[in-house]
Amino acid sequence: MLETLTHTIADTDFTINRRNIIRWLRPFAASTPTFYLLFVIPFALLGYCALLLFPALSIWLYLKLVDSLYSAATYEHWPDALMIGSFLLLTVLASISLARLRFTSRAGVNVSAEKTPELSRLVQALQQHYGNPRIAKILITRADEVKISHTPVSWFPIKFRNTLEIGLSALLCTSPLEFRGMLAREIANLASQKNPITGWILSLHGQWANYHHALERHGDIILKPLTIFFRYYSPSYNAISFFAARRAETVADRYTLEIMEDDDAITSIIQTVIYRNFLREKYWPLIMKQPKDGKHRVFLPYKKMSQTMRKNVKRPDKERWVEKELQNFGDTSTTLPPLKTRLHLLGHQKPVYPPALEKTAAERYLDKSTLQLLISSFDKSWMRKAGL
Repeated sequence: MLETLTHTIADTDFTINRRNIIRWLRPFAASTPTFYLLFVIPFALLGYCALLLFPALSIWLYLKLVDSLYSAATYEHWPDALMIGSFLLLTVLASISLARLRFTSRAGVNVSAEKTPELSRLVQALQQHYGNPRIAKILITRADEVKISHTPVSWFPIKFRNTLEIGLSALLCTSPLEFRGMLAREIANLASQKNPITGWILSLHGQWANYHHALERHGDIILKPLTIFFRYYSPSYNAISFFAARRAETVADRYTLEIMEDDDAITSIIQTVIYRNFLREKYWPLIMKQPKDGKHRVFLPYKKMSQTMRKNVKRPDKERWVEKELQNFGDTSTTLPPLKTRLHLLGHQKPVYPPALEKTAAERYLDKSTLQLLISSFDKSWMRKAGL
């Protein structure tokens, strides 16, 4: 902060972007967190006001039109009524178009309780522990993360359909205990029993972005003002509410201590760092460099993922990746706090490294036939996309 205050006007960057907004708000959020929250909440409500604009205008203009028709004693007053009626028609058409807005979810394989009884029992047990937040369905996706997406049921975000999205990579690259920690964190974050305000603020990060994408995809010209609004409002909100959302993330880490020891919770965090770096730095680059001449045998990524990780991830790799994360401060691209901060808040100064991967979460929570079917399906999908 002192460095910022001692800058000259010529040295100061006034560009409006995410990094600058977060840098400007940092002293405010750190010194007066309550007032910062009181500042964020009205800004969060702007999105709801924008969605209500056209329906509210339709009601107001209808009442004005009725009043105008009753008071229009002569034809000289009809132009006023005609103008009000024209605006009313536009707002009604915009409201109808908004009501037809539909949201898409991430592509994946929907798995039922009958197909995955062990996984379903784990999810249900965690739901019961964290206050029974509702989860409509479970998807196995191509992502490398576990997350819960909130899809509005209608145009106005009152009721949601929560989808638990589990990356197949996460199942293949973690132990049952580590995966349980990842899953518990997301389900607890959905419940937000101890942080309803900051949990709600965090959930809006994805929600307003979803509205922006849905309106862009909808492409209705009459909703263009709303589309432009969310194009700028969504990233601005994400930047302004950054520190409130980060506070919710730190609470989510502590939620996992309700179901596991602190060492196990940290192991889950560290394993996430390890397998994501392995996939990003080593695995997928080699997979994508495979020859596509049809003369060489294709290395199927999902079929070989667990085996390759067991054989090729050594202790020096783990230490290098984790040390890199420990040195990574000031990353404003994610609401997740720095790894060093997360460890400190869980009562540790140093990381707890996970043991060598033996039985994977996929082998524990998916039966053999279901797992083979998922791996085969994802490998075939990858081959089609890769042109093999």
